[in-house]
Amino acid sequence: MSQRTAASKKLLLIVTAGVLATIATILRFLEIPLPLLPTFLKLDLSNIPALIGGLALGPVAGTAILLVKNLIYLPFSQTLGVGEIADFVISLSLVLPASLFYKFKKTRKSAIIGMATGSAVMSFVAGPLMNYFLLIPFYAVVYFGSSVDAIIQLAATANPGINSLWAYILYAVVPFNIVKSFAVCLITGLLYKPLSPLLHKYR
Repeated sequence: MSQRTAASKKLLLIVTAGVLATIATILRFLEIPLPLLPTFLKLDLSNIPALIGGLALGPVAGTAILLVKNLIYLPFSQTLGVGEIADFVISLSLVLPASLFYKFKKTRKSAIIGMATGSAVMSFVAGPLMNYFLLIPFYAVVYFGSSVDAIIQLAATANPGINSLWAYILYAVVPFNIVKSFAVCLITGLLYKPLSPLLHKYR
């Protein structure tokens, strides 16, 4: 392969990743509330382009798509950038395992195992790690005068069983991320095969 051809393919790969990042950013603005969960937990499907990019173009491309998505969304942040940092880390915990599994063995079984692994990691990272240590303390200070109880009471309006921080994580955050990762992986699985010939063309 000539240097010119290699450069052209690299440019096409970057452009493809950029298009996926743009789609991801648009989807980031489309949020859907879920029943039986607190109203501030809203589903968005912006990880679908990143997961498709990670599977087709590699883990680096998937990571870059997530990073660009959150950087573009940053000016619209209502969380001083903390929500975007959390979104990047949580989303990466899904996209990275899935794309790594598929990178080393490109089979349907490997993709399913990778996405299942990523979903499990995402549920753990989103719950005990990001929410317990970062998001809830931040929101408590910024919006509720350091009162975690106010957040718990707000969450309890959707589910009376939420009476503590760990109950919120167990009954709200974990189910929310299971639903989110399942939706993202299912739609990715349906879209990937029709799109993969075009995407692999630029590898």
